[in-house]
Amino acid sequence: MRFVVLGDLHYSIAPDNANYSLREEFFDRIFTSVVRQQPDVVFAIGDTTDNGSAEEFEGLHYCAKRNGLNFITVNGNHDLLELTKPEIARYTGNRFPYFALYFNPVSGLSDVTDPGAARFLVLDTPRERNPKDHSGWVDAAQLAWLDNQIVESGDQPLFVFGHHPLTHATLWSSFPMLSIANSTQVWSAFSRKRQGRAFYFCGHNHANSIDRRDNWHFIQSAAPLRSSDFRVVDFTQEEVSIQTVNIEANCSNLLLGQSANRTTSRTTSRTTSRTTSRTTSRTTNRTTSQTVAQALGDFGRMPAKGLRRDRDLRIELTMA
Repeated sequence: MRFVVLGDLHYSIAPDNANYSLREEFFDRIFTSVVRQQPDVVFAIGDTTDNGSAEEFEGLHYCAKRNGLNFITVNGNHDLLELTKPEIARYTGNRFPYFALYFNPVSGLSDVTDPGAARFLVLDTPRERNPKDHSGWVDAAQLAWLDNQIVESGDQPLFVFGHHPLTHATLWSSFPMLSIANSTQVWSAFSRKRQGRAFYFCGHNHANSIDRRDNWHFIQSAAPLRSSDFRVVDFTQEEVSIQTVNIEANCSNLLLGQSANRTTSRTTSRTTSRTTSRTTSRTTNRTTSQTVAQALGDFGRMPAKGLRRDRDLRIELTMA
């Protein structure tokens, strides 16, 4: 089977028609690129919206639908800035904020009775309506559920999806509020997985990063709006292969170029002949950055990409 992992999408409400066109073209290209990979299932790893408004959820899912794409949504901290977890379930279709799915690498979607199926666990890590603390937290009830699911997985491959990384597991996760605050407790549950390979997919930090601890592999995905890529995972009976695939036509460069053309013409008309090309360049870049931020959400707090070596992974499922 093949599945796609989308990093933080941050779909936002555009303030004017020009930015609306930029945003919609950007997401059309992202979703078209994903559909061309022919995945069996797509996971959006949280922060699918920028402000968590009903309008953003509706706009994002309408855009995905018109491109023939459905995805399983993981809750992110931005998704819960306005709505409660029960309220966003109306848009995500998730009956519960955390849950288990089963996929057979040969036949696809399955159930717990299939001995050849692997567990796919979706965690709920964000705090609700707490913009001052965007770290993650996994409560006692979910920890108990997670512990039980991990023990029951036995020696089968295990795939876990959550918005926040574990502390010190991936790039920038050691910084304040860039990981699950009670990561020690989560790792205590993870460490119960003593047989078989296990994979934890996360986002939040807008950078590609892959690391390993014991039999666990931690795969952090960048925000497509900054990195112009997403993860493609092929799961067979023999191995798990992870690729980082570039979005076709590099949407980020496209948007920056369109914004630059508009802002350059406006800036040039206002600039006197004595203005140096260096000043013009600085003004253009600054104005361009502001325009893109308005259209796509503010990503200025983070560098654009993670480490280039953290783009691909190939793991045999038979452990020595």
